Amino acid sequence: MRIFFRMAASIVGTAALLGALLALVLHFWPGTDKITVAAAAVSPVLWVACVAIALVCLLYVRALLRLVLAVAVVAAGIWVQAPLWRGEPAPAGPTLTVLSANIQVGAGDVDALATLVRENRVDVLAVLEVTDDAARRIAASSIATDLPHSIVRPAALADGTALYSRHPLKSTGTVPGFVMNALTAVATVPGRGDVQLFALHPMPPLDPETWDSELRRIGALLQGVPEGRPVVALGDYNATYDHVRFRSLLTGGYRDAGQLAGAGWLPTYPTDKVYPPVVGIDHVLLRGLGAAEVTGHEVPGADHRALLARVG
Repeated sequence: MRIFFRMAASIVGTAALLGALLALVLHFWPGTDKITVAAAAVSPVLWVACVAIALVCLLYVRALLRLVLAVAVVAAGIWVQAPLWRGEPAPAGPTLTVLSANIQVGAGDVDALATLVRENRVDVLAVLEVTDDAARRIAASSIATDLPHSIVRPAALADGTALYSRHPLKSTGTVPGFVMNALTAVATVPGRGDVQLFALHPMPPLDPETWDSELRRIGALLQGVPEGRPVVALGDYNATYDHVRFRSLLTGGYRDAGQLAGAGWLPTYPTDKVYPPVVGIDHVLLRGLGAAEVTGHEVPGADHRALLARVG
């Protein structure tokens, strides 16, 4: 029986080690087919699970060579994920508090969202999947008082998007070329001047070609903002830090607020399952600004955590 357990542990440990290696490869895999895109999204979870199993099994059978390789895989995985945890010094001076919330086809609790806005003194709110009914509920809530300036484009299913601001907005509009509404505006912020805002919701990778093309379009959109103007691009990007296509957005001075704040792994989806959120697809991208704090917050009825960032 002991021989059987050792043989089983050896096989399972080796398979887990290969799984951990695969998780690392997925972080750098540029492909856009449905399976690898989905696998890359959960690659940190896959890596942690496989590494743990591999270490336990290989220690049991005292497979020293494979243990050395497992330790190397651990080191490589830490190196890959370290930028999310490292962080940079918090910005000095006043901060701008921004919040992104996907409310699952209007089903999210607007009163809870309004409380989140008021208690955190949010300055800019992006709401995704805004239906006509959700837009009316938001208009009847304290959000309309706290954030009186807005551009609202409700729509059926998941296509609606809204952007609310404490500060006056100008140059508002819908960005063409996206299946789900993408919004743009310029906020006039006291002490800082014009800040370019975006509320973005590219298609999920159920259609990988559209997902890829819309993320590329977001990249072009961000790079098109005049130099010197701070940018805050909030939304459900339907992509994680472990997708090459998402990381390609972090060029030309753009950074992920969570990475700047050293917030670590911040899974935001899904919140409507028996298991906890496993992928971080909601993001706040910044240019010309730092981030002091980024946190996730539950919104009852929604399938995403709302993402709050203090930037400046």
